[in-house]
Amino acid sequence: MGIRVVRFDKLTREDALALQKRIVEYYTNPPEFYYDVADQAAGQYTSTAYPFHCDLVGRIMSGASLLELGCGSAHLCPYVTSAGGSYTGIDHSQQLLRQNRARFPHARFFSVGTELRETFDVVASLYTIEHVVDPPLYLESMWRFCKPGGLIAVICPDFVDGDGFPPSFFYGVTARHAREKLLSLAIADVLGHLLDLLWFAPQWKREARSSLPGAFWINVKPRILHGAAYSIDADAIHLPRLKDLIWWLEARGASVIETSRSLSGVSETVLKHNCYVVARKPIV
Repeated sequence: MGIRVVRFDKLTREDALALQKRIVEYYTNPPEFYYDVADQAAGQYTSTAYPFHCDLVGRIMSGASLLELGCGSAHLCPYVTSAGGSYTGIDHSQQLLRQNRARFPHARFFSVGTELRETFDVVASLYTIEHVVDPPLYLESMWRFCKPGGLIAVICPDFVDGDGFPPSFFYGVTARHAREKLLSLAIADVLGHLLDLLWFAPQWKREARSSLPGAFWINVKPRILHGAAYSIDADAIHLPRLKDLIWWLEARGASVIETSRSLSGVSETVLKHNCYVVARKPIV
């Protein structure tokens, strides 16, 4: 069976460490074309295609400092600086960070694990939290870097309440497409594929949707680590849900000031697969 999804509080230490090791290795040297999809957003923020990005940028005040965790190619950076803010980005790949420094010389870029002794007016995460093994720890780092009274903003897929199944699922014994399995006469793999697709995946989704907020579902077997070629979100480990993010922030005393469900003018096409939350950290 390809599908193995557990609540974060049921993830074993051994599984967590193994996942963390493999995914860090992957992001340290990602495929050459890994950031091509993300780069499609560069210079293209519109309220129709990128309503959550636009809302976030609209909250950047002149003189504000913003930290982006998992900055990737930093397409948010020029929007922050155009609004009069300062930008700092953190990511794994040294090559990517060098490229970012060359493209955005007025911004700052650091490796994951760099000790920063400062806090920021805005701490943002754009399509990154789905790629972490420990979502509560990741959110805790966002909280720690945020100034009292500052904003925490997360944009990510909603793999639980959104349409379809997570792209990081694979079905059967291998991560191959069903057609490949049929052509190679891998009958056991084909049968396992059908069983996972028609039974175990829907069963997980029903359970996840009925679970209380704060579950933070983890895909222990993302397809990218099992021989699949890269495609968007084939590397997703955490399967985000808007309700989980809101639950965590409110449990810390944050005031949720906007979500993908409260923001006006967002198309159903965007809402089918994505979610957004902005919260203000309490001053005391």
